[in-house]
Amino acid sequence: MQTKNGSSLSYEDFEPFCNWRRNDESETLVVHLPAFRKDQLKIQVNNTTNTLKISGERLVDATKRSRFHKEIAIPKDCKSKEIHTTFAGGLLHVVMPKKGPSAPQQELISPATQIQQPEAGKQSTPRNISQDQAAKLPTLPEPAGNATKKIGLLNNGTLPGSIAPDYNNDTQMCDSGSKSLLKTATNVAAMVALVACLGAYIMFSYRSLYIED
Repeated sequence: MQTKNGSSLSYEDFEPFCNWRRNDESETLVVHLPAFRKDQLKIQVNNTTNTLKISGERLVDATKRSRFHKEIAIPKDCKSKEIHTTFAGGLLHVVMPKKGPSAPQQELISPATQIQQPEAGKQSTPRNISQDQAAKLPTLPEPAGNATKKIGLLNNGTLPGSIAPDYNNDTQMCDSGSKSLLKTATNVAAMVALVACLGAYIMFSYRSLYIED
């Protein structure tokens, strides 16, 4: 690569010194970058691979630039969506909050309903009533002679002399129309879901972090 005055530009790659600070609430990666400014650094979180990418580049002189690129794995017990950074005094702090302890799942056991069943070999004894009590029981009126006359039905369930409706044709037409509408709606829903998933995946995969002072 050449500069504006025609001279070639060279790059000097280096590995910055890093150390970890750990406590019960978070894990912090401290990167020592004494000669860099905040606007010369770039930090990205890749949620797909659960990795953190840190890179920087600065001008040393008219023909030389210094740069670095570092990629680390985010600890499994840290919240990748809550990672934040600060830069002051040549030190970059990448703070990774830890996940809280998962609450134990409590099993809710409802008291069993006890159903009393008669013992084997025992039968319930019908209650005896006296003749006076039996006499006081209401009696059902006898049906009139004309009320007991039955009307005969044909084998297909219709009255004699009536025409049985043909439901087969109408049912087949309704089923065909319903299946066609259902298939079209399913195809449209699948296309919408595919486009939405693709957009969400692209937005979720990469996230740049803002460096605080």
